[in-house]
Amino acid sequence: MKAMILAAGLGSRLMPLTLTIPKPMLPIANKPSLEHIIDLCKRHGITKIKMNLFHLPEAVDNYFGSGKDFGVELSYSIEKRLWGTAGGIKRVQSFFDETFVVLMGDGLTNIDLTEMLKFHREKGAKATIAVKQVADPSRYGVVVTDSTGAIKSFQEKPKKEEALSDLINLGIYILEPEILDLVPSKEEYDFGHQLFPKLLELKTPFYAYHTDAAWDDVGGLMDYWRVNLDVVEGRVAGYDFDGAELKKGVFVHPSTKIDKKTLDKIVPPVLIGRDVEIGPGVEIAGPSIIGDEVLIESKASVIKSVILNNTFVGKGIELKDSVVNKNYHLSVPNNFGTYIDDDKVLKVHRIVPFKTKFDQFLISATDRTVAFFALLFLSPLFLLTAIAIKINSRGPVFYISKRLRSPAIQKSGKHWYVYFKEKSVKYYVFRTMYTDADKRVKDLKNKYQSGPFIKIENDPRVTSVGRFLRKTSVDELPLFWNVLKGSMSLVGIWALPVYEAHHLLEKGLKSEEEGNLFDLTDVSQLRFEGKLGIAGFWQARGRSNLTAEERAIHDSVQSVLNENTASKEYLGEYSEFQTYKGYLKMLAETFNAVVRRTGAE
Repeated sequence: MKAMILAAGLGSRLMPLTLTIPKPMLPIANKPSLEHIIDLCKRHGITKIKMNLFHLPEAVDNYFGSGKDFGVELSYSIEKRLWGTAGGIKRVQSFFDETFVVLMGDGLTNIDLTEMLKFHREKGAKATIAVKQVADPSRYGVVVTDSTGAIKSFQEKPKKEEALSDLINLGIYILEPEILDLVPSKEEYDFGHQLFPKLLELKTPFYAYHTDAAWDDVGGLMDYWRVNLDVVEGRVAGYDFDGAELKKGVFVHPSTKIDKKTLDKIVPPVLIGRDVEIGPGVEIAGPSIIGDEVLIESKASVIKSVILNNTFVGKGIELKDSVVNKNYHLSVPNNFGTYIDDDKVLKVHRIVPFKTKFDQFLISATDRTVAFFALLFLSPLFLLTAIAIKINSRGPVFYISKRLRSPAIQKSGKHWYVYFKEKSVKYYVFRTMYTDADKRVKDLKNKYQSGPFIKIENDPRVTSVGRFLRKTSVDELPLFWNVLKGSMSLVGIWALPVYEAHHLLEKGLKSEEEGNLFDLTDVSQLRFEGKLGIAGFWQARGRSNLTAEERAIHDSVQSVLNENTASKEYLGEYSEFQTYKGYLKMLAETFNAVVRRTGAE
């Protein structure tokens, strides 16, 4: 039997966690929920697995790869648009040449797939749904069966008093491959609303498999918090923890640093991941889970909380009934998420190898050294340029614009809100336009047909001196001041003006190719994770010749490189640019592009 794991959902109810982590990769007991589902398949002899991806697919691919390290054969179906639960499987129909199981990638279950398959075959079913009895079915899809288990009808989230059954659909299906013939091609199609009613209409052998297995539908924040605590409390059978039981109910990975006095005071059950450092006097009370590469400073307290990977918790900070991920604090009782922009409270924490630290030191030192001497030796050129600008047109010599490293975000839902503080940098360049140029932006023709970027060809707003400055890139020389201050690097991501950043955030980036619409919004927004720079892939490899889509992809790659988290195997040839040598190579490529006017206006 093969498996299809549906992992393309957006997880909007779990924002802000899912802004940077695809929902199926959110950890449950310090392992992505997807890994738990893959382990379940492997335990039942299912090793050939297909998975559909949509939101942040690179995170899944980078973690699992071919599946070899997890004892399975994994392949992916990348969706540029959502095709629905059944439509997503239809796209890869050729993979399913035998009976197969369908599982959701964002939940938790220990269902016995071997017994379910046995039931499916004994009944001669073409389709079988796993169902479970619950006290209140009003939150779920209800399945109505006869005494033999044959499915008669469905109800979608009925009121408790109106429910015709107390059996709910767990989203776990065993299907025969010919069932996919009923799903139309190249069309969004859903199991519950479309395919299953069709099976009933055609009187297809269609059965419900009753199970008492553990099953959790991770819908919102409360569900996610609760399922993690359930696992660490031992309420879900079949899950082993990655760590030694240093005292009853306290599982700690050997790589974790914690003193004996602090360990002795931990109230179980608690699970602590890899490479964690816990300061003296920290209070930890279970059920709690602490992820990998977490640093908790002295006298902090963690009570009934889940801390995700790569998170720093500051001295004396109190966390109770919370989910914490890097800068995000989510209060479970209040269902309220906040971005904490204070490095003494919460921030990103990563263990950086010495070589990487040394490379970063060299890059920073080179940035400031080059910037200092550039400003010193170019000062005569600056003076001549200032005189030329003044003679050519009235107004200031420099143009100082607000460029965004990260835009302000306000997301709201039925019960939750999340706020992000806008991060900006003052962007210094020589003025190349007339002083009233910005008033006429809407009246000019943009070179780019899609996306947020603005590029005007034969721009009448630019002065004659300004055209020369742009042609020679002299207009960008004042940016060395940004580098000297440390707000930019010589190599990094292009800083977006405010209106471009907000457009990208609100409307995204969509590209139409051969009649198909591709949504590149997730990819393009990765740019907000990276460091700004004067040079980068966008300038060294095309500059103004690039399309909006190419610019977005270049910046996204640069962002991943700057984070120093992706493996060399994942980045391939681009991994060289994570090093100091690669930084120098990028500077050389940029210099050649400027001298040769590659992609110049």
